[in-house]
Amino acid sequence: MRRTCSVLLTAVVATLAIARSNPLAAQATSVDPMRAARGQHLWDSRQCRGCHSFGRQQSTGPDLVGVTDRRSPEWLHAWLKNPSAPDDPTARALRKQYGSQMPDMSLTDEQVDDVIAYLAQQSQLHAKK
Repeated sequence: MRRTCSVLLTAVVATLAIARSNPLAAQATSVDPMRAARGQHLWDSRQCRGCHSFGRQQSTGPDLVGVTDRRSPEWLHAWLKNPSAPDDPTARALRKQYGSQMPDMSLTDEQVDDVIAYLAQQSQLHAKK
């Protein structure tokens, strides 16, 4: 019994340590609804739907359903924090495909994580349709 409790406690501590160092690590299965709500507020107030959608193809910017599955949290964070900075093949391909550059929205790190949570939530909702 003591060994089982020790193993369980070790697993819980390890999970919390990972979540604390990267709050988006567990995002694939669950999304913090408060974080996603803050992300939705940013999405709406920054007028992201002018260029992006969920589940509908647009020409101004990419459809974002599944973006949190296609891109790592680190890549998304770097892109949303400073869209002109990433210069990897994916970023170059997006710029070429859409013929435009996403504007810098001047988001804080916490706001970027909120937007990513909202993107994950919307991807999950649209995947169920």
